[in-house]
Amino acid sequence: MNKTGSNLLFLAVGAALGAAVGYIAASDKKEQWLNDINGLVHKIKSNTKASSTSKAQEPIANPEKE
Repeated sequence: MNKTGSNLLFLAVGAALGAAVGYIAASDKKEQWLNDINGLVHKIKSNTKASSTSKAQEPIANPEKE
């Protein structure tokens, strides 16, 4: 029974995502939405790169010295 519930959940999530994509594709503001999404993705990429770069430059703490 648990497997059936899980399958139904994934089916519902997939249907909701499909409906959202269809709504955006048919929307008059499609270009604005795509630009907003691209801006958000760019911010996430920039923050991720900055975070990984700063962590790569930080020295690793030596637990034996503490």
